[in-house]
Amino acid sequence: MIEVMKITNTHGVKGEMKALFYADSPDFFKKVSVLYDKKENSYKITSVREGKNCLLVTIEGVEDMNGAERMKNVSLFAKREDFPPLPKGEYYLIDLIGLTAVTVEGEAIGQVCDVLEKAAQNLLVIKKDDKEILIPKCDAFVDRVDLDEKKIYITPIEGLID
Repeated sequence: MIEVMKITNTHGVKGEMKALFYADSPDFFKKVSVLYDKKENSYKITSVREGKNCLLVTIEGVEDMNGAERMKNVSLFAKREDFPPLPKGEYYLIDLIGLTAVTVEGEAIGQVCDVLEKAAQNLLVIKKDDKEILIPKCDAFVDRVDLDEKKIYITPIEGLID
């Protein structure tokens, strides 16, 4: 399961809560409305709206401030198989983890072990032997992603990999 939301505080007296979200858009929660906590208890999201620097969410069964208070600091997860399908050629960042990174010539670089989301651009963390290589996930360095082959093709510049 993948963490997609964390409840941070209450909002009002009717059970609405403030939450951080780790999806590209709040619309994700309109398509994936059942989330799970670490113990795999399920929670049905009944409404989502944008607040100031957060989402404002309501969860079925949480009807007052006391219920919302009990949800404070709870991380919520979604099953990967519940994610909505994307158009051809698009992918979720989570799908990059585990791919084999190769140069456009086919030379193995290593395996993608993480994707760091940074303000300027995302960084691919590629594990090669006992070291990690950081490669910006942008068109200048990432030639293409092939989920069927489980490969990500990198166009390296001098000094990027060594």
